[in-house]
Amino acid sequence: MCHTTENRIAETVMGSYSLDERLLTCNDTIQVRRVKFHPGSITDTHILVLTSDNTLRLYQIENNEAFSVGTYPIGESPGGLFPGSKISFLDIYGEIAVDFDFGFPEIVEEAAIWESDRFKNGFKSKYGTKVTAKPYEKPQNNTNADQLKELVWPVYILRGDFSVFSINIDLKKRIRAVLRGPFPTSQLPSMVENEACSIIALKTVPEMLCIAGSNGILTHGVLLNIDETEQEQLKAKSPANAPEKELLVFETVELELGLTIAQESEHEELVKYKCPIFLRKDDSKASRYFATHSAGVHTINLNCVDDLHSFVFGPEDAKPSSDIFMHPTSAEYLVCTKVLNSEKSNTVIGFALYYEPTSIIAILSDGSVVTLGILAETIAPKDQSMIKSELEDSQICSPLKKMLNEPFDQYIQKILKKGSSRPLLKISTSSNHPPEECFDLLQRAAAMFREEHVKNLGKAKEELEKRMHTLRLLKQAQKQQIEEMNVTKDELREKAENLAEKYEDINDKQEMLLKKCENLIMLVSRKRTEPSDAESKFLRDLEEYNNRCASFQTVIDKVKNKTKYQQIQIQNWKSRENKKIPAIGEMQANTIKESVRESTSKINEMVKQVNEYKALLSLK
Repeated sequence: MCHTTENRIAETVMGSYSLDERLLTCNDTIQVRRVKFHPGSITDTHILVLTSDNTLRLYQIENNEAFSVGTYPIGESPGGLFPGSKISFLDIYGEIAVDFDFGFPEIVEEAAIWESDRFKNGFKSKYGTKVTAKPYEKPQNNTNADQLKELVWPVYILRGDFSVFSINIDLKKRIRAVLRGPFPTSQLPSMVENEACSIIALKTVPEMLCIAGSNGILTHGVLLNIDETEQEQLKAKSPANAPEKELLVFETVELELGLTIAQESEHEELVKYKCPIFLRKDDSKASRYFATHSAGVHTINLNCVDDLHSFVFGPEDAKPSSDIFMHPTSAEYLVCTKVLNSEKSNTVIGFALYYEPTSIIAILSDGSVVTLGILAETIAPKDQSMIKSELEDSQICSPLKKMLNEPFDQYIQKILKKGSSRPLLKISTSSNHPPEECFDLLQRAAAMFREEHVKNLGKAKEELEKRMHTLRLLKQAQKQQIEEMNVTKDELREKAENLAEKYEDINDKQEMLLKKCENLIMLVSRKRTEPSDAESKFLRDLEEYNNRCASFQTVIDKVKNKTKYQQIQIQNWKSRENKKIPAIGEMQANTIKESVRESTSKINEMVKQVNEYKALLSLK
C-alpha cells in the first residue's frame, strides 16, 4: 500500500509473513535455500520453499497468514554433521538440493492419489525417508477416477553434485508427487573443487537448462524426451523413479570472476576465485539471462536459440543442421565488484530487472545502487523469398556485390564490437587499495583502450574510407552507364520514329491493295455465268419459301371454304330458327356465339399470316 504524506514523500507500507517460524527457529540445522512463487497458482498465493533438509515445502498465504500445504521429500534427510560446523556429510558429497526452477506446464496422466495402496498405507522412499500421507476423500461423480489428466508445472531440482531431478507438484493434490531422476546427462562438470550453485529453465522450445558452478563455469543443455528403449531400461532399474527426459549438454561457458590486472607471468600463481553464482532469467528475451555473484554481474546470450526456434517451428520436412549450435554463447561482464588478486569484494546483495527498456538494478554491500541499461539491437528478419533469391544468385555474385549485400552499419558494429568485457568497475571505496593495484588497474584500462578500442576505431576508419572509395568508383561507373544509356535512348528513339513512318506507309499500301482485291473479286463475280454458292443458297431458300406459301395458300382456301360453308349453314339455321319457336336457352346461345367468335378470330389470324407471307415474298 502506497500513500503520500503532507511533505509529499511517498511511503510504501508492506506486509511480511513468517513461514514455519517454529520449524526454522527450533531447528538451527535447517536453512532456506530458495523461495519462489508457484506459477500455477491462480491467486498468486502459493510459495514453494527449498530447505537444506532435502525437502520442498509448499505454503499458501490466506488471511494474512502462511499455511503449510504440503511437504515433498526430494532425497535422503541429512543426519550427521561435520565436526565443528553445521555442514552435513550429505552436503559435502553434493547430495543436498541447492536450487530449483519451474519448467513449462505439462499434461500428466497418472493414477489417482486415493487409489494408490502405497499412498494409503504410507511408503518409504529409496533414501529411507518415511512419508505418511494425509487422508484424502475420493471426489464424487468422477467418471474417470482411475486416470487423471492434470496440468502440472514440473520442478527441476539441482543437487550439489550437478545431478538434476524433477517432480510434479499438483496444487489440487489429485496426483501423487513422484521424484524422478537423476536425468541422464553427458559432459557434466566435475565436483573436484567445484559445486553446483543455481539452475534455471529458459523459456525456449525445447527447454534449455542452465547450471552454474562455483568456479564460474556455466553448463547449457537441451531437455529432450528419452527414447522408449532407453526408458524401458531405466524403468527396469528403478520403476518408480525412472526419468522421462534426458539432458543433452552442448556447451560450457566460463565466467571471469573478478578483474585481472596482474601480468601474464603472475597469472599462473593466482588462485582461482570461487563464489556462489545465482542465475536470473530475462522475461523480455528468452535467450538471455543474468548471473550475479560476489565479483559482479554477467549477462549471457545464447546465440543458438533463434536457429533452434526456426528449425523447430519450420517445415516438417526440414532436416536438422549441425550449424544450430555452432554460434558460441557470448558472456559480457556488466558490473565488476572485485579485483582478482585482491581478497576484498563489493558483493552484490540484491538484483532486479526493470523492463521497457531492459535495465538491471543491483544493490552492493557498501550500500550503493547500480542501474545499467541493456541495449540490444533489433534486426528485422529477412523475407524468405529474398533469402532464396540470394542463395540462387550466390554462385554468380561478384565479391563487390557480396560486400555491398551486407548492411554496412551491421558490418561496422561487428568491427566495433567489444572483444573482451569492459565492465563497470564498482570496487568498494571503504577499503584502502595499494598504489600498485591502482596503477595496474589504470595500466590495464589504458592497454585495453589502446589495443582494442583505438585499434577497432582505426579499422572502422579504414573500412569507411574503403567504402567511400568504392562508392565513388561506383558513382563514376554509374554516371558513365547513364551517359551511354542516354545515347542509346536517343538512337532507339530515332529508330522508333523511322519504324513508325515505315509502318504508316506500309499500312496505306495495304489498304490500297485490299480495295483493289475487292474490286477485282466483284468484277470476276459479275462476269461468271453460273451462280455462286451464296446465290445458289439464296435461290434454294426462295424455292423453299414459295413451296411453303403454296401450301399455306391451299390451307387458307380450305379455311375460306369452310367459313363460307359455315356461314351458309348459320344462315339456314337462323332462318329455320326464326320460323320455329325459340327453344334454345340463353346459355346455349352464348356458348354458340363464343365458339363462332373464336373460329372467326382464328380465321382472321390465319388471313393475317397469309398476308404477311405474301408481303414477305412480294406476291400479289
